[in-house]
Amino acid sequence: MNRIRVGRINYINTYPLFYTILKEKNILPFDIVSAVPTALNSMMREGDLDVSLISSSEYATAPVQHLIYSDYCLASTGYVNSVLLIARKDIKDLQDARIGLSTSSATSSNLIKIILKEFYGFDNTFIPVSCGEDNDRLLSNSDALLIIGDEALRFKNKGNYKVYDIGQLWMERTGYPVVFGIIAVNAQSIPTQKDTVELLFNKFHESHAHYKKRPEDIAGFAQSHSGLSLNFTDYFSHLTYIFSDELKHGLLYYYRMLVKCGLGHTVDQLRFY
Repeated sequence: MNRIRVGRINYINTYPLFYTILKEKNILPFDIVSAVPTALNSMMREGDLDVSLISSSEYATAPVQHLIYSDYCLASTGYVNSVLLIARKDIKDLQDARIGLSTSSATSSNLIKIILKEFYGFDNTFIPVSCGEDNDRLLSNSDALLIIGDEALRFKNKGNYKVYDIGQLWMERTGYPVVFGIIAVNAQSIPTQKDTVELLFNKFHESHAHYKKRPEDIAGFAQSHSGLSLNFTDYFSHLTYIFSDELKHGLLYYYRMLVKCGLGHTVDQLRFY
């Protein structure tokens, strides 16, 4: 069986899909590449990965190059807790504000651009920032800051900032859930790797089934591998992994809004593997 290159977003929110794969990585024919979403987006675009979790927005840039695995995704219906806008003032006062956007983010960066432009009518300046521990320093040069993933989970509000959950904001404004990430399949390389890809998909199923049956195992794995201090079981409960029809409709709505706001190309339908 040929080996394939598999991309995993290096945040704890992927463990319910990758738990079994990571536990068995030494005996599976997968070369796992763990990186932030934008890095994986670039690697998929360049053909350096065969299958990867990527930003949902990335699919809109190359729908012919990618196929979507139809069973699983990374999503939330409302509150998510790991995609945050941290602001020095109320969101309704962010007209003409400078907004720092994490360079790790693609889907969420576009979400906040859509929210501010479409639902608040604002014009803003967006600046890329490398997020880390010193969010106070970053906020000294901007009016608000978007952080995602484990960086958002590490955030402690010591500066009395306004904190907005992007998943919740999107649901309140649109009535749709957010699909933050999709599992993309490289349409060119995969035809010769079908058996290995099917094995990978089976491992996603095994991981998710384990998560649903014994969520405490995934919570314990996340705690031991992240150094984060939070209620992991509660955090995972706000995430959705089954790629339901509702989520697929929500994703198409997101793509329509990207086009409306001049942020992406038209995606009339999703192409599945």
